Amino acid sequence: MSVVFLLCAITVVVSQAPLTASKPANRARELDKYARRMGIAVPAEIEHRVTARLLRRERLLTIGGLVGIAVATGVALLLPAGFDAPYVGVLVFAGAGVGGSAAAAVASSTSELSPLTGPRVARSSVPGHADYVPTLERLGSRLLPPLALLTIVAAAVALNVGALGEARLTPAYLWGSAGAWLAYAAVAGLVFAELLARRILRTGQQAATTTDLAWNDALRSQALRDLATAPIAFGFSSILVTFFDVGSLSDYQGAGAVAAAVGLGLLVLIATIGCTLVVADLVSKPQQHYWRRLWADRAAGAPA
Repeated sequence: MSVVFLLCAITVVVSQAPLTASKPANRARELDKYARRMGIAVPAEIEHRVTARLLRRERLLTIGGLVGIAVATGVALLLPAGFDAPYVGVLVFAGAGVGGSAAAAVASSTSELSPLTGPRVARSSVPGHADYVPTLERLGSRLLPPLALLTIVAAAVALNVGALGEARLTPAYLWGSAGAWLAYAAVAGLVFAELLARRILRTGQQAATTTDLAWNDALRSQALRDLATAPIAFGFSSILVTFFDVGSLSDYQGAGAVAAAVGLGLLVLIATIGCTLVVADLVSKPQQHYWRRLWADRAAGAPA
């Protein structure tokens, strides 16, 4: 079954690169799909630049996702139960999400910080972080990393007071587990993302026309959303991996039965809330958030 999860994760990662997978002659069609999701047409004069940037992001996202899967597979092999552990699927998909989101953030942010050349269109006000990243994504990126760290602390306290029964766990294993390292990475990623986002927002925008400026806003929104997604992926993955890891090594049939039941309830609650918020975010069309905030006063379609 673990092999099936591994193949599914690889398929999901590869499917996130439609431009890269398509032939050069068909890329115009894929670019048009991107443009529709962004809510703005791609003018011919910037089509090459936009395509090159999206291709770079897709390629790094794919590489990052595959590297994440490889690392997760290596970690799974080191688990007490090896690759047959019941939560290997969760670990593999977490690796894919973490690796892909981190690589996409690097690709988008470095492109956004590239040196400016050419004219710049003046705008009446300077957009802020909230103009580019939806509320749910901003809150998620700032709440999940500390929540992931809190999950590790709670597990350590439960282990210390004996609530996990005769658990096959030690404090050293817990603080050095995959879930713990994901939590550390989530907190570090949050700090890095916040600092880099501020730098991006201070960087000028190259745009010769208002249409060019609108696309610049679209790509900047994508970069900042990628940065916000990385701590979310690390944090949520940490919580899931920690719950499954601790649960599988606890004495859930003996003295740790109560703690196991509480943990299972919390896991279901967190997963339900997480899935609900993801669906709510997707339904709101977050790719067009920048458009609603910065260009809503213009006619529908490409700005004049």
